[in-house]
Amino acid sequence: MGALSRMDGMALPRLGAVALVLVLMSGCSGRNQKDTPKKDSEAQRQALVQCRRYRESLPPLVERYRETESRLKAIEAESFTQAMAPLPLDPEEQRLLTIYDQQTEQEQYEQAVAEWQRSETKRRLVWQDAQQQRQEAAVTERDQLADQLRTIHPALLTQAKPPSLDSAELERFLACSPERLR
Repeated sequence: MGALSRMDGMALPRLGAVALVLVLMSGCSGRNQKDTPKKDSEAQRQALVQCRRYRESLPPLVERYRETESRLKAIEAESFTQAMAPLPLDPEEQRLLTIYDQQTEQEQYEQAVAEWQRSETKRRLVWQDAQQQRQEAAVTERDQLADQLRTIHPALLTQAKPPSLDSAELERFLACSPERLR
């Protein structure tokens, strides 16, 4: 009997501790369930406030982003256009000339072609530098606008590189209705 009562004496505190833990766990999960709707409604309220705050300023920002993307695509699609090369000598006219005049005209033509090639090489390098600067400026502007859009609402842009606008998310955000901001 003595051993049994000692065992019962030890079992009761353990049983009590287990019961206390179970009660606390169920109480915590109950609070979490009660807090979740509050957190959801608070997040929804904040999203609604933010949406209303940016309803006026977001469309022009989005338009600038789209214009910058279009400009960047146009810059990337551009190609260098060479100036007209010197016209080749006309064989019929060359036959009518003396050999000395033919040689002279041939030398002049070759010099004109060499000068044209040098000039076109310089023009191409200048064009490429300008092209690269315009492209870098457009990329920088696009990235800055993307950062501003992400600050307003991160889901407005895709995670792709380069990012693109998520039109459905933009429409949903600009609707500013509690049902759409869930």
